[in-house]
Amino acid sequence: MKSLLIHVSKDSLSTALQAALKAITANSSSRALTGIHIQAQAEGLTLTASNIRMTIEYKLPVKMDSMIVHKSGEIVVPARYFYEIIRKLDPGLISLEIAETLILNIQSGNTQFRLCGMDTAEFPRIHYMDHPNIQKIRMKNTLLKRIFKHVVFAVSSLETRPVLTGVLLQIDNHNIRVVATDGIRLAQLVVENVEDYEASPLNVIIPGSTLQDLLKMINDNEGSSTQIEIGQKQIRFISDGLRVQSALLEGTYPFVDHLIPQVYLSEVIVNTERLLLVVERIAILAGESVTLGVLPSGILHLISWTADVGEAKEEIPLEYLEGEYFRAAFTGNISETSFGRLIVRRLS
Repeated sequence: MKSLLIHVSKDSLSTALQAALKAITANSSSRALTGIHIQAQAEGLTLTASNIRMTIEYKLPVKMDSMIVHKSGEIVVPARYFYEIIRKLDPGLISLEIAETLILNIQSGNTQFRLCGMDTAEFPRIHYMDHPNIQKIRMKNTLLKRIFKHVVFAVSSLETRPVLTGVLLQIDNHNIRVVATDGIRLAQLVVENVEDYEASPLNVIIPGSTLQDLLKMINDNEGSSTQIEIGQKQIRFISDGLRVQSALLEGTYPFVDHLIPQVYLSEVIVNTERLLLVVERIAILAGESVTLGVLPSGILHLISWTADVGEAKEEIPLEYLEGEYFRAAFTGNISETSFGRLIVRRLS
């Protein structure tokens, strides 16, 4: 299919592009992978971007006021240039047309661009094939976001131990467990007795970068859900018009159960929302860390400083205290949480 002619609203096209571009890497060795695949069919427009490890596909269905397909066709164009062009066009309908081989005409009002395209033959596609070993799970977006948001911040950014750059997902009947660690921080969330949810036992490692991008793209409207398809080496998330496919990380995730002791020297409970607000404020002057101390007066004392700039101090009343008083230093990055109270424990 060489000919292509569609009219699409700028807002719809920009939304689709912003999602798909998360799969583009600037330093790709393949010219085709720096591009975005545009495919128009009778049912709508599909934009696809890939970096081999992850492929993102976004579909815009035909709508009389925002998406009209006059002629079917496909082309691959440089992703960054295409996005910048669309971003700076005036609001309203945009015309995309292939009038000659590998040239995409982009027109909005009196503005016109001609963008050189690339061959579509070598561009990777998402293949939808049913297989007996593919496990399919449907999960509410609110649950999916809640599960992964609380742990993905702790994944490692170093490739020396690839499995630590991912999040461990374990499912057993109605129970879900996710774990992430970079060797210094450890985050774990267990959700038990999930209603309206059942799946076969599962144990996979999902790249943290894939989850971070996914959490930004899917909506958390009440009733919205995502279908998760897990194969032997790949995982796919399907939500509304969005499809994200990623390779799973190979290897064995380290056993971390023994790192979570059952006995503590100290335990305090503070209001989570209050603590997050305080940390956000004093982290402005946190050069490398925030010092947290529990004082005999029943106060949580926080202090941060940056040499030659200044310092910040704040105190929070404790809701509960048991054990010894202590002082410790942390990074200023505390992940968001939906719990009403936060438990801080001194391990040793």
